[in-house]
Amino acid sequence: MDNTFILTLQEENPRNNFASKVVSKIIKFFNSNNKFIKLKFKNDNLNRFYQIKHSDKFDSKYNLLKGRMSSIEQGMNSYHLLVQTILLKVPGDVVELGCFEGITSVLLQRTLDQYNSEKRIHVYDSFEGLPEKSKKDGNTTFGLGACKTQKEALIDNFKKFDVKLPEIHVGWFQDTLPKELPNKISFAHLDGDFYSSIMESLIHIYPKLSKGAVVVIDDYCDPEVHNIHNILPGVKQACDEFFEDKKEKVSVLIAGCQSHGYFRKE
Repeated sequence: MDNTFILTLQEENPRNNFASKVVSKIIKFFNSNNKFIKLKFKNDNLNRFYQIKHSDKFDSKYNLLKGRMSSIEQGMNSYHLLVQTILLKVPGDVVELGCFEGITSVLLQRTLDQYNSEKRIHVYDSFEGLPEKSKKDGNTTFGLGACKTQKEALIDNFKKFDVKLPEIHVGWFQDTLPKELPNKISFAHLDGDFYSSIMESLIHIYPKLSKGAVVVIDDYCDPEVHNIHNILPGVKQACDEFFEDKKEKVSVLIAGCQSHGYFRKE
């Protein structure tokens, strides 16, 4: 199994960005001498990388994929889990709920191509950013409209990496998922960020999952297992509630600087 193509999706490492390095020193100096105001980067990955704010257990030697939404380790986890469903011939298509600019979807399509799989990929996104957060999302700094992008950015990435375009479903999950999911799903990647989006995703995909199907849930963080990158606590809250009466349970996946989890349909 050759997953080295994941390296072609790698983002430029911020440690090589001279301007960011200089700005980080200025921010650290200012913050150490000011008790009332604390500066930070707008990009939270830079905050963590330059140790402006992060968990003590954060590993600064990380590599992100393009778009800075996931790490190489996350890509490797998704690759191997998708390959399992292919080799075990789990029936159904592949879905990604919350696709942003499509880098994870590109990775999934490249994996399918490597195994000559005829499974189709369906991607879902509002392309208007995140919805309103709720109290169950805690004190996350993410808010309405965050992570907004254009459908054209996703299409451009698929063309750039020369892979077949997925089926693109535009709209809020509450509108698209009830009507536009494939009848059978063998692999799903959930990246809704907020409690409401993850709960809607689980409610709609769960009945369509084939036995043995794998679901990867981005930003799932269990501080009691691996206390890192817990910036979207609503994700775990939604999972805890949904699986309270289910046979399956979500397990933590170690993923470098990022955090995600998975479960396998019984």
